[in-house]
Amino acid sequence: MSKYMISLFLLVTTWTVHAQSLRTQEAKPLADVISARVKKVSSGKTRVPLITWGGDVATIYAEQNGIFRRNGLDVTLSLENHFPSQVARCLEGDTPYLRGTMGMINAAAEVFEKKGVDLVVIYQLTWSNGGDALVVRPNIKTPKRLKGKTIALQLYGPHMDYLLNILDTAGVPPNKVDLKWFSELTLPTFDTKGEILDPVNAFLEDKHIDAAMCIIPDALSLTSGGRGGSGAAGSVKGAKIMLSTKTASRVIADVYAVRSDYLEQNRGKVEAFVKSLMEGEEGLRDLMANKASQRSRYQQTVSRAADLLLGAPQAVPDVEGLLADCEFVGYDGNVAFFTGKGTRRTLATLTREIQSGFLQVGLIHGKTKLADAEWNYAALAKNLKYANAVPKPKKKFDTQKVVKKIEKRISVEPNAWAEDGTLFQVEINFQPNQSQFSESQYAEDFSKALDISQTYGGSLIVVEGHSDPLGIARARQKGTPSVEIAQMEQQAKNLSLERSRAVRRSFLKFATARGIEVDGSQFIAVGLGVAAPKFNPPRTKQEWAANRRVVFRIKQVEAELSEFVPLD
Repeated sequence: MSKYMISLFLLVTTWTVHAQSLRTQEAKPLADVISARVKKVSSGKTRVPLITWGGDVATIYAEQNGIFRRNGLDVTLSLENHFPSQVARCLEGDTPYLRGTMGMINAAAEVFEKKGVDLVVIYQLTWSNGGDALVVRPNIKTPKRLKGKTIALQLYGPHMDYLLNILDTAGVPPNKVDLKWFSELTLPTFDTKGEILDPVNAFLEDKHIDAAMCIIPDALSLTSGGRGGSGAAGSVKGAKIMLSTKTASRVIADVYAVRSDYLEQNRGKVEAFVKSLMEGEEGLRDLMANKASQRSRYQQTVSRAADLLLGAPQAVPDVEGLLADCEFVGYDGNVAFFTGKGTRRTLATLTREIQSGFLQVGLIHGKTKLADAEWNYAALAKNLKYANAVPKPKKKFDTQKVVKKIEKRISVEPNAWAEDGTLFQVEINFQPNQSQFSESQYAEDFSKALDISQTYGGSLIVVEGHSDPLGIARARQKGTPSVEIAQMEQQAKNLSLERSRAVRRSFLKFATARGIEVDGSQFIAVGLGVAAPKFNPPRTKQEWAANRRVVFRIKQVEAELSEFVPLD
């Protein structure tokens, strides 16, 4: 099935199924599944594969507006949503290119290596920024609680590495969850003969499925528009979106790869292909920015995309939905992804993460080389309108409003605040009366927090200062007047806020020193004082020390959209 089947197809698919059985797949490496032999790439027109995703609209724009032709290329576009079939066609020489997410490409890399040909990643189109989600039943409050649960997802699809990233960041080993693999990504549009082939129907019909990876239209249906499942047709009572790629905005990268033998013999053509994709992205960017004044041209582009990606030229709203769920990276994003300029979310980083996770769940036999083409980006920048024009990160959050809301929540329900909407956390402990937090002393903690903040780029990260309550508890035992107790609590809160601000400053300095420019509004400093100690009262020296801490609490925005609306 396609990466993104959306409302057009949901209209013709019934959510109601009766007496259906789950038909799961065995998680095997693609190298054990695909038997195609390597053949020379066909001459003549170059077939360029597409998948049903917003990023591919820029490729369609480039073809429609003659950009490939101007760069000396004769191409034909072809939709191929069944990834194993796409891999086989590439091996057999039907096309030199492979189109997929980084997870899909890494799953395929071993197949090519086994056949004596390497894959080379040549271009990044987009990041998924809102189009993919993890839906859970109401008893699962945080990713850590996925341990021991059953999770449904598509095999060889776009969510394999997404889920494994969540589990790894939460510290949940993959062998501590029960993964149910399905052949389809979303609700099939064909007769399934009484079998459930996708994670969405599995979650709907089998109460033993605790969570499902799905595309956002399905996630919204399962959760009654994201408000929490009502239990009505198509939804699951109490189901919620734990997090989407609106929060995990640097996990799913969509790319093009090429066969290494073709690249060696046709480097100029492949470079022209990449150049065309960059020009197509810029052209589509301008068209999107001026669609009101260029309505006719815009309509032609999205209608053509609807025809190619969805098989229905009239499905323009669905194409617009696809575009809304992705973030084009353009020239500068490609420089960052392949060279590491200004980011940790690179080709090398994602490859390392993905292959490590795939090894643990049996999706690959071993680690595989996945190289990049090492383009001369200065040469590629020629005649590009937006090359080397990276703006400073825009503020995601209104800091004052967010702080006010957080402090109100903490004052009413500090313990609930610690869990509700929390995805992950990083703790930093400090000594009594400590006010300085050097980069060298906390480099490991800061590095972990930076990695999470980069990966979950849409999250809100609350830097919480906590104080130990032992002194106040002893004062209460001695009968200290309540006025003095209140003053001590306020003093502890003020001190914890000063520490959280100091940690935040040191962390931002740490990131800048490593060439990573972060959005300061994503990091909110608050002081909890003695409102939420880990141990109350502490009974050992170790518990006393553990209460003195600063916590980087990574919050998902899905649960807090009414309070934490990102700035435009």
